[in-house]
Amino acid sequence: MLDLIKIGSFISNVRKEQGLTQKQLAERVGVSDKAVSRWETGKGLPDTSIMSDLCEALGININELLSGERLDADTYSGKAEKLMVDLVKDVQNNKKDRKIEILGLLLGCLLLLVGLFGIMVVGGGRLVYYLDAPSLIMVLAIQLIIEGAGGQLQGFIQAFKLVFGKTDNSEAAIAEAASKSEYAIKFAEKAAILGGVLSSIMGFVTVFAIVFRQNYEVLGPNLAVSVLSLLYGVLLALLLMPIHGRLHKMH
Repeated sequence: MLDLIKIGSFISNVRKEQGLTQKQLAERVGVSDKAVSRWETGKGLPDTSIMSDLCEALGININELLSGERLDADTYSGKAEKLMVDLVKDVQNNKKDRKIEILGLLLGCLLLLVGLFGIMVVGGGRLVYYLDAPSLIMVLAIQLIIEGAGGQLQGFIQAFKLVFGKTDNSEAAIAEAASKSEYAIKFAEKAAILGGVLSSIMGFVTVFAIVFRQNYEVLGPNLAVSVLSLLYGVLLALLLMPIHGRLHKMH
């Protein structure tokens, strides 16, 4: 497999030999200085569309770039063959990882269906116990307020575009956008849970302050509705976690 740390260190050393800063190299290649920083810290590879420009700016060739070292005439051919083998292995490993992800997803869905069936059996088939539109609206409202106040709404929307949409941007640009959107999704996960907690607390206060004094018979159902807000908050956070994971892989 390609050694990203070695490649990054090589890019950094050659850049310094050329007397270039990260910003100057980024301008020559047409990327941001953050993208150059990612390469040099071993967090990613340059996009294939700019590898030639990067090599030209650094005075190296692509084989040397992917090897992470200078190559002389004697070792050039052998390194080229090794790089081809490493690239094939990377492709095969990616396909294997993809299969494992799909199997895990299918298994999770199957277990979820079994769990829902068990809930229906225990609850007499009444899934309506878990539905309460006002509670869900309250949690979503609090989540959106927190995201808006934190300036993360744009990044939150961009996250869905990156994961589910198509883009013609370079890998470096996608990685940079994914890094910003990942924070927005992480922020949204916390906001969803806090929204659920706050809405539940408000529900409990209402129940004990009003319902408790009026009618004991409806105390249980009202407490159950109050807990639903917390459930919705956790579920929203869980739904955002796969998007969080996809964004993390992108950068």
